[in-house]
Formats: sequence, C-alpha cells, structure tokens
Amino acid sequence: MNKTAKNGLLIALSVIIVLVVVVCAGLTCLSWIKGSGEEEEVVEADAEVVDSYTYEDLLAAKEEGRQELLDEIQEMIESGYSTTGALRRVYADTDEILVATDGDIVFVPVSDSVAKSTFSQDNLQVLETGEFQYVENGEVTSNKGIDVSRFQEEIDWEQVAADGVEYAFIRVGIRGYGSGALVEDEAYETNVEGASAQGISVGVYFYSQAITEEEAIEEADFVLEAVSRYDCITLPIVMDVEKVGVEGARADSLTQEERTAICIAFCERIAEAGYTPMIYGNVETFTLLLDIEQVAQYDRWIAYCDEILCFPYEFSIWQYTHDGTVAGIEGSTDLNLSFKEW
Repeated sequence: MNKTAKNGLLIALSVIIVLVVVVCAGLTCLSWIKGSGEEEEVVEADAEVVDSYTYEDLLAAKEEGRQELLDEIQEMIESGYSTTGALRRVYADTDEILVATDGDIVFVPVSDSVAKSTFSQDNLQVLETGEFQYVENGEVTSNKGIDVSRFQEEIDWEQVAADGVEYAFIRVGIRGYGSGALVEDEAYETNVEGASAQGISVGVYFYSQAITEEEAIEEADFVLEAVSRYDCITLPIVMDVEKVGVEGARADSLTQEERTAICIAFCERIAEAGYTPMIYGNVETFTLLLDIEQVAQYDRWIAYCDEILCFPYEFSIWQYTHDGTVAGIEGSTDLNLSFKEW
C-alpha cells in the first residue's frame, strides 16, 4: 500500500518549538508567583515548604526535567525512531492525538464517543525475526498476515503458508489518481487462487480515488463483481483512502466531510452485498481525513510502522511494517497482526 514521508526538518523544528513553549510557560508562571504581591500569602500558607524548597530549587528542577525530556527524545531518535514517533510517546497519555501532516504537526482531540483500543503494549512480543505477535495469558492471540499486489510479482504461496501466514489481503484494483479509470490488479486472480489453494484466508482491498459518492459506489460495484468470481473471500473488503501525496492526485483535495461521505457510501454498498467493510489508513486518515465518529461502526485497519503503537481507538488489524520478509516472496512485503476473527 502507499506510504508517504511525514517527517523532516519542519517536524524536528516543531518538536523544539513545543518543548521551548512548555518550558517558557513554566518559567513564566514561576516568575509571576515570585514577583506578585501574593508571595507573602504563599509563604504564610506553607512556610515550611517554601523554606525547604526555594524558588531557585524550582528553577533547577524545571531545568532538570527539561533536560531529561530532551535526552529522552534524542535517545529515541538516535535509536532509529522518527521524530514524530518520539514526540508521540511524549503525548501518549494525553487526551489529544499528535498527527504529522504535510510537514506540520497538529493535535486532534480524542473523541469520547468512539470505542477505545484495549491493546496493551506489554503484551506485544518482538521475535528474533523482527515479526510481532500479541500474547495474552501466555497464549498468542494475534494472527499473522500479509497484504500483496502485483508489486510482489510471482508469489510461491506454498512457501508463504509454510512460513506461518494465516491470511492475505489481496489488492483487487485501483482507481487511477490522475485518470480516474478503474483498473483491476493484474495479479488479483493469481493471488486469490494461490492463497486459497494453500488454505490461507483471503480478503481484498481497493485503492480508492473516488471524489464523489457516486464514484465510491462505482468502486464498490467494481470490487463486488471481482469477488463474485470466488467463494473463498471470507475476510473484509477494504477501502484504502490514504492520500497519494503527489501533485494532481484527484482525491487529495477532498474535505473531511466529502471524504467521510465517500467512505460511508463505499462501505454501505459492500455491507448491503453481505460482506464486511473495513477502512485502511494511518493516523492522519482516522483523525484529519475522516470524521472518526461517523465511520466508527466500520472495522479499522491501522497502518503504523513502529514498535510502540500510539493510537487510541479500537482497531482490528495493525500493519506494523512495509519491510517484512516472508518465504515465497522476493523483496519486502507488508506484515500485519489481526486481533479479530471474521
């Protein structure tokens, strides 16, 4: 699936600015307390504390805390984490979601009306192979999966199955981001048949570039015709609504309201046909591109390439890397963990 670069100099500068603002605000507050006419009241109210913990001590503590935070962020970045990933950890326990978009950082309030994730970082295990698995009460409760398209070229599905892959989401097609034409993925049939023959559960995804609800329904009908050729597609039908991030991409200029309506039109058409609809996207998708409250009823597949997952809402599948290695597939491929049975 498409991945776009979200980090850069502007994000790094944003990190510094955020930290400076926090520190300056704290110091300003302390200065006001020291210089105000209420200083005597503070001293009288708690003379013992003031005597043992002076204003200079407070300044020193603030500076120490600031330095610890800077050291922590630096350590994470030097360890290979993105600037955005490092900053997300700082804000992980707040009521806002940090989102990197178009070289900027924005903060989006967490919705109280959308079901929250029960995912626990303590239950995640990273294997020697670099693969992830989720363990609860000593048992693995996640399922290993991949998503593929023609870009993986010829796949040896027997080897894929032997490598422990339990399910595969296969790209059924795309709408051209420039032409708007609907195109079936040239490896769709081969991949569906190959995966199914090896007992691998199959779902499909479609890369949308619809700019109207009518086009969304057209895309859904295109997908439904393609899946109607098989009775082995038991997993959800997924709408990928990421931004392309290149000049001229027809859907990149959609408003949140427009994209949300388009997404709902697609998902409802899929549901009416008796399949389970699902939405694929990253943090930006589920905070800025879509109104999460209006699409909360649909399963979510979150693309988040990091070992520490900072996403507050419930999700069914986690795509945790684009650089996975699977027997039977040359080059890299996406790896996923699913937490739900369909």
